[in-house]
Amino acid sequence: MNKSEWMVIVNPNACGGKVLTRWDEISRLLKAGGIDFKSEFTTHRYHAVELTIRALRLGYRKFVALGGDGTIHEIINGVFHQQSVSPADVTMAVIPVGSGNDWSRSNSIPFDLSQAINVISKGKTILQDVAKVSYVESGVPNVRYMINGAGVGLDANICRRCNIAKNNGNGGAGSYVKAAFSSLMFRRSVLTEVLVDGKRFFFGKMFSIAIGNGKYSGGGMIQVPDAVSYDGKLSVMVARRISKLKFLLLFRYLFNGKVYSIKEVSHTEGSVIEINSKYENRLEVDGEVVGTTPVKIEVIPQAINVVVR
Repeated sequence: MNKSEWMVIVNPNACGGKVLTRWDEISRLLKAGGIDFKSEFTTHRYHAVELTIRALRLGYRKFVALGGDGTIHEIINGVFHQQSVSPADVTMAVIPVGSGNDWSRSNSIPFDLSQAINVISKGKTILQDVAKVSYVESGVPNVRYMINGAGVGLDANICRRCNIAKNNGNGGAGSYVKAAFSSLMFRRSVLTEVLVDGKRFFFGKMFSIAIGNGKYSGGGMIQVPDAVSYDGKLSVMVARRISKLKFLLLFRYLFNGKVYSIKEVSHTEGSVIEINSKYENRLEVDGEVVGTTPVKIEVIPQAINVVVR
């Protein structure tokens, strides 16, 4: 029997551990918003995946992610890795308290706690696309599911440095900018082929690739300004080899939505994206560095209900 309650999956370490200290306040706000819920707290990496699968087996179909993009990513992977419940029967809402909150930016979810909970209370939903990401991890084929975005090359290297900073207690929006400059110093362009819907879109020295279901990544960067999360397509941005000085001079374009005006940037859209490189390149999915090329990303159209503003 399906439960009418929401399952709130709480990342107590989000927002520098402030979520745990503010849980009583958040709980009161949820109750005041008329939201009937149970809660589970994560204790380790990928725990939200386990909690989601268990909650689905217990009859829960509505989830609130209380955390950042990593918590959302784990809930989505819990939903799509299990096979007993159709993801289209599941609804996910978000109270954004992470360091990047890019999925929430893309879906206009307020960062204010009361306003975010009000969005959940109103209950407006859309069916959003999700993507299946096939890649290599330690030489072994693996699969993740992506709800917001993915990146290869510089994009993934930035995420890696950001995650190290967060683990050391130095998260926050500024960590993305610092990571970008640090990653730039060591980045080398690699011979890469990108296929979109079976046709070669790019072949040459690749500096960075961004694939977007949502338009925001990296704590507010807009690498794919034309991305729409429910149109059955992914937006693709490929940056060819570019001098580091020019990249620094144009860095603001990553945040103001004008990245497509850079001469070294090409963009397109499609439902199946394949990336092969001469040497292994890191891959990030929803801000999590998960493996390396070769990569294949396939859209699952209108796959899950999400609460939006």
